[in-house]
Amino acid sequence: MNPALPFHSESRLPRYQQVANAILNDIEKGILTQGDRLPSINEACAEWYLSKDSIKRAYETLCQSGFITSVHRRGFFIAGSPKRHALRVLMVAGQLTDCVKQLHDAITTNLGREVIVDICSYNYQRHLLCQVLTKHLGDYHYFVLMPHLIGQDPATLQCLRNVPGKQLILIGHQWQEVLQHGHHLRYGGETALFEALHNQLPALRKYTRLNLVLPEHDCFDAESIRAFRRFCTAYEFDFNLLDELTETDLKPRQAYFVADGLHLSTLVDYCQRNGLRLGEHVGVVSFLETDFTRLLAGGVSVIAHPSAEVGRLVAQILRAQPGHCPASHSLPLYQQCRASC
Repeated sequence: MNPALPFHSESRLPRYQQVANAILNDIEKGILTQGDRLPSINEACAEWYLSKDSIKRAYETLCQSGFITSVHRRGFFIAGSPKRHALRVLMVAGQLTDCVKQLHDAITTNLGREVIVDICSYNYQRHLLCQVLTKHLGDYHYFVLMPHLIGQDPATLQCLRNVPGKQLILIGHQWQEVLQHGHHLRYGGETALFEALHNQLPALRKYTRLNLVLPEHDCFDAESIRAFRRFCTAYEFDFNLLDELTETDLKPRQAYFVADGLHLSTLVDYCQRNGLRLGEHVGVVSFLETDFTRLLAGGVSVIAHPSAEVGRLVAQILRAQPGHCPASHSLPLYQQCRASC
């Protein structure tokens, strides 16, 4: 039996997620039952006008979650009784940044096969955010929402209120004052970043200028820029905001704050070319924690979103563990002072 696939060309979900969700809906409705054969990858491509990669990834996702099974030389079949307890979660973010991917990994690490987590972006546009939420109400058990850089207008607030409070998990700090609805996991903001920078003050004193390198393919919120400027002014640092990082921007006795992996690797490359050592000639602080920051040249200092802790708390909410995670929870920024600064 072939499942119906109600594709939406305007949907922000990747096609493979739409395929997987359509099959899950048919399983839950009883349209597809144990032992039913799904179209082969080639058959599905021809019938649904999709690429092999989309079909293959959808089937792999469902296999990993135990909803379907693959039989060698026979095809894909609906597995045993559907796992109605398996949670379906939609993460909605402004852009699919490294930080968002880290949060996704932290949630799935804590829950494993208990949850299917889809991701889509709204490109920091209010109407796209509302479109996503309205279109997928009823398709997911929970919505993990990062409504950054979105104006708090009445229409957007109402759109968020339309999501049942028990299903809504808001991450960040920008909506805590205006939306008393859903679960709130708060971190960041101007005060939090200022305090984190203050904690790095002893290490930064040896530098004559602090440079904030703005991300190339993502937005950097105004509160973080204000915190950086306020810190530099309060402690009498010369400072600069860089829209891009070139080799001529690299100067001895200056420190650089980078928000993405690309600028971090570029900065390290420039230092190596010019014989400058991190933590001695040039300071580096990353706003993203990765294996690279932990291992490079004795480690790169980090002020980052607390992705691991947020993932743990989201997992507690999804498991509905009463008393383990309050409706509102404040988290400090993740900090590590290492050799690079």
